[in-house]
Amino acid sequence: MSEKFRVLENQTDINRILSTYFDFINGKYLIKALKCFVNKKGYGQEIVFVSFKNDLDDYDMAELPKTLDDEHVLVELGFPAVEVEELAYLDFKTFYNYLEENVTKVIKKNPEQNELVELLENVRISLGV
Repeated sequence: MSEKFRVLENQTDINRILSTYFDFINGKYLIKALKCFVNKKGYGQEIVFVSFKNDLDDYDMAELPKTLDDEHVLVELGFPAVEVEELAYLDFKTFYNYLEENVTKVIKKNPEQNELVELLENVRISLGV
């Protein structure tokens, strides 16, 4: 397994993978991603994905180096961005904090996107944070 995945645990690496994720979904995909997160459904684009436990089948779960539970999300960054797929397990509160920070930046640049505020609040409620 260690050759297939690298589990990220230090803050610098986790910040990098989340920054990459938001680089891909900001813009036209952000609202779609937030709507998925409200329903605890994952969302990704090209090489970066966020997954919830219910997104993965038994095979996918068995392939992971660490089990994904009902209180965490899995953030994945794959090839060609990295040689070995990188994974970060985040509890819902930490994941929400990243979402909130990103959405706040987007709203400051584009105040007309007020739908994001409501969606973010719905994600917070859904995740129980």
